[in-house]
Amino acid sequence: HAVAMYALLPAMEGANLRLLNQAIDEMLQYYQDNTIQLARELRWLGIVLRRADIVSVEEKRQVEERLNMYDDLMEKDPKMQKIRAESEARGEARGEARGEAKGMSRGEVKGLQTAILVIVKGRFPSLFKAAKQVVKNVSTVEELSTLLAKVAAAPDEIAARSLLIPNND
Repeated sequence: HAVAMYALLPAMEGANLRLLNQAIDEMLQYYQDNTIQLARELRWLGIVLRRADIVSVEEKRQVEERLNMYDDLMEKDPKMQKIRAESEARGEARGEARGEAKGMSRGEVKGLQTAILVIVKGRFPSLFKAAKQVVKNVSTVEELSTLLAKVAAAPDEIAARSLLIPNND
């Protein structure tokens, strides 16, 4: 009952569904007053499980299903939050660098995206959700400017829909 070692169980000879479920139960009991540590241990157990070849695919699926119930604990783990925030910041920085390399500022892109959404919301409210998806995926000033002009000039909702939801039969 070395609970601190339980995360390694999926890689150990004899690991199976029954043993892993028992280990999870014991971890829940042992770390009941320390949800952060519990989240870390469960995260490691999942990592080792996904890499191990000892446990059958079906048993892995069942254990993963059970581990997924504790995802909320992991979301609240300060380390996971820090990793996610750093990753998002790197992604934003890369996006801004690409935009600046193309001769546009993040402000220009955001402004055009907002303008499109304001027009769609005012003229074609039923298309607002689709418009949000479209503008989120368009990142060049040229494409956004073109889309803005076309949406502003659209004579009716059918025309606007064809701009925002291509291949709509």
